[in-house]
Amino acid sequence: MSITLIAVRNPKWLTVKNFKYDANGNIEKDESGNDIVETLLDESGNPVKIIECECQWSHLGDSSQEWLSFAATPSDKSAHGKALYDDLIAGKHGTIADES
Repeated sequence: MSITLIAVRNPKWLTVKNFKYDANGNIEKDESGNDIVETLLDESGNPVKIIECECQWSHLGDSSQEWLSFAATPSDKSAHGKALYDDLIAGKHGTIADES
């Protein structure tokens, strides 16, 4: 099946965060009882970032379909996801907003 992007809007950088787990696989808590969340780092120690956006895709309908949240990453396993990431980086869908 061929998957084609119909439209994309609201691209925004997002830093990937994960829960911190203890040796038993339980989410660690801080002294107030809140879950501890850490920024995911790459091999060089830099924060991992993705591009969050809203998309409409050909395999889900036409331009009247609902907008769906999509996380574009450079390591996407699907061709359409990787192509979208590359196009967003190249500025083909406008400016990528900073993380708020």
